[in-house]
Amino acid sequence: MAMSYRRSVFINGNSFVSSLCLLLAIFGSFAVGVANADLVAGQQSLTLTTPISDTTTSTSQIIPKRVSNSCANWENEPVATDGNCSRLAQPGLIRCHGGINNLQRLNSKHGKLLPVRQLLLCGLPQAAFNRLGELQRFPQLRSLTIEYGDFTELTFDFPEMFHLQAINISWTNLTHISSRTFKRLHTLKILDLRWNQLIQLEGPLILPHTFQQLYLAGNPWNCTRNFKWLLLQPDKGRLVADRDELICTDGKYKELQMMLVMHYKVTVRKECESHEELRNCTCLMTYMHKTYTPHYTIICSNLQFNRLPSYLPVNTSSLYINDNLISDVSPLRDNPHYREVVDMQLSNNRITNIDILEDTYWLQNFRMLNLHGNLLRKFQVYALDNALEDNPQAIRLLFSKNPWHCTYAYNVTCTYSNGDELRHAKVLSLTREDMCNVDPVDEWFMHPIDLLNCIFASLILLILGKLGYDYYFYRYHGKVPWIVLKMP
Repeated sequence: MAMSYRRSVFINGNSFVSSLCLLLAIFGSFAVGVANADLVAGQQSLTLTTPISDTTTSTSQIIPKRVSNSCANWENEPVATDGNCSRLAQPGLIRCHGGINNLQRLNSKHGKLLPVRQLLLCGLPQAAFNRLGELQRFPQLRSLTIEYGDFTELTFDFPEMFHLQAINISWTNLTHISSRTFKRLHTLKILDLRWNQLIQLEGPLILPHTFQQLYLAGNPWNCTRNFKWLLLQPDKGRLVADRDELICTDGKYKELQMMLVMHYKVTVRKECESHEELRNCTCLMTYMHKTYTPHYTIICSNLQFNRLPSYLPVNTSSLYINDNLISDVSPLRDNPHYREVVDMQLSNNRITNIDILEDTYWLQNFRMLNLHGNLLRKFQVYALDNALEDNPQAIRLLFSKNPWHCTYAYNVTCTYSNGDELRHAKVLSLTREDMCNVDPVDEWFMHPIDLLNCIFASLILLILGKLGYDYYFYRYHGKVPWIVLKMP
């Protein structure tokens, strides 16, 4: 019985010791947690406490202060005058105003790096911004905000970082950014480049495969540059979260949506590529009407065309097909694809006759016809005469460098509005007064240019006469002109 009793006591004693050790461990963990909480609360109370006055007692009450991640009114911060930074009570947040002079000191304590997870840079000058290549000193950085800086370009590529997830660069003078700037930020998910002065991008930015959202609105985009990748590379285009808010500011597409402009540019490009005749041509959108109707220009010059293309994209208004082998212009009369083409550039081809265009819709609605350097010898003058009377938008006809047969030139007459005294006047009979619109009352007065020409001619004759006189006297009398004797 005694042995049994001792064993029971021993077993119970071991259980007691184990239970005691477990309780001590739990109590120790709780004490450490309380101590850490008191330490954090104490640090926060140094900056986030506000004394509350009462009629009976005066106590300190902790009031949570919202830490702003914006640089609005950053000039009013005390450290802004010296271009310094401050570490806020929010764990891992540093704000810099007007410079980063003391950033390195705030990043370490007693030789040890302090964790910095958020960095807010306000009003950085260009010189300070160039030093941001040193961001590797913040290996735990997760968020970077840069606002109201006066720098115009990123002169560096961001260093390799493995925790940085969000970058906001806004309200700066940034005008240019390389596609490789963010290439080495392996965990980047959000990039905000709104409200800068960006005009174009070299191409889609090189971003990690886990990237999620790119913001580009609020920049003065030039839509004459190449942004077609937004549609042609869907995997890149869909990353631009605000792509429907991008607005063009260039003179050609001012105040139009970039995606709309790029849509029409891609459309005309695909149409030309899908037709064999136009595959080697350059197809462009010239401008867009206020009704959001695009106008296209097709350039097929110097491509060995022996006839006009049978197909043109809808809304084609200009066709450049110079320096080819074209001899027939009948598609301008018969092909409905040319109905909206108002500018025809056909110089240096082999066109011999345009009489087929008489009394056609195209001739009554064209704006410019260039037949310079063809094989025209004659055409029916009355055909153009009637067309020009009915076509108020015609502004230019070019017929130079053609082998004209001039026996009919005497019959070429002027066509002006009714009531003009030169209406139907023969061109070869026109005087200078007719062409220059000189008033008949002033016909007997000499024109100032004519007077100047007479003076110059008289001076030339006087100089030549004096030269001949001096030569004669030197030859037969051996005397040189007096002016020679006066020369030193």
